[in-house]
Amino acid sequence: MKEAAAIVEYGVPIDPRVMIEPPDPAELELEAGHPGLGDVGYVKRRKDLFALCRRHRLERLGPPLIKYTSEETRIWREVSPKLDELHRMHACQIYLKAKDTLGISKTEIPQLRTLSDRVKRETNMHLVPAEGPLAYRTFYSYIAERGFPVTQFIRHGSHPEFTPEPDMIHDCLGHVPPLMNQDYAEVLTLIGKAANTTSDPLQVLALKRFSWFSIEFGLMEEQGETKVFGAGILSSTGEIPFSLFSKDVRRKPFVTDEVIETDYDPSRMQDHLFIIPSFAWLRREIEGLVRRFGIAVL
Repeated sequence: MKEAAAIVEYGVPIDPRVMIEPPDPAELELEAGHPGLGDVGYVKRRKDLFALCRRHRLERLGPPLIKYTSEETRIWREVSPKLDELHRMHACQIYLKAKDTLGISKTEIPQLRTLSDRVKRETNMHLVPAEGPLAYRTFYSYIAERGFPVTQFIRHGSHPEFTPEPDMIHDCLGHVPPLMNQDYAEVLTLIGKAANTTSDPLQVLALKRFSWFSIEFGLMEEQGETKVFGAGILSSTGEIPFSLFSKDVRRKPFVTDEVIETDYDPSRMQDHLFIIPSFAWLRREIEGLVRRFGIAVL
């Protein structure tokens, strides 16, 4: 493996080997300050879903069918219509067209197995059950095979407007709809193949930052307006207006060399965002970055 001095991620120096040989926790780990930590019932539910989805992921069984509780359905019904209203005003066209084609219900939590079948017919992508947040290289190893890891738990009801980790609302209302777009699917697959192929931890980190500030938290220029592109923003009723209108957010043109050198904190609302001029431009940028890195996947 190429030697790397110090790699800083989330403001903390880390062992470069973590980028190439990521951990894969076998038990649920909720970070300090998680809104569900003091809720015994919520933690038990999360542990049960963690074990079930982890087994299905590792054994490649596909998404399990989940019987959601009345509380989980209540949260979905509270958040989904609010997000849809914000999407109609502020989401980019790639997302809106794909979301309308997929037709996710605002009242019933979808089953990943059904969504996976629909996405596969459209773009040959499929959904992989994820027990929780996966390490970046692990996450993109599935995408390299045209699988997108998706969680099956719902955020804690005390803070429905935001989640410190990916949940069903984040994944199904943020990430899944654009998978219906063939060009979007190809960009994701390219990032996945590159991240899974390189043995250079600095390149893995650069690809992670590129996808964070685009696929996860990207803004996009559209007909003279700034629209939301990233799933992390699209899945939060608080993050959408914050990203577009807050004076506390720095919004800058997306310059790839600057983006891949920019650290971030995933545990809070994002105050440093980049604006992508177009999706076609983004695709050219990631193709150029992969070529510059010399990763043989194109």
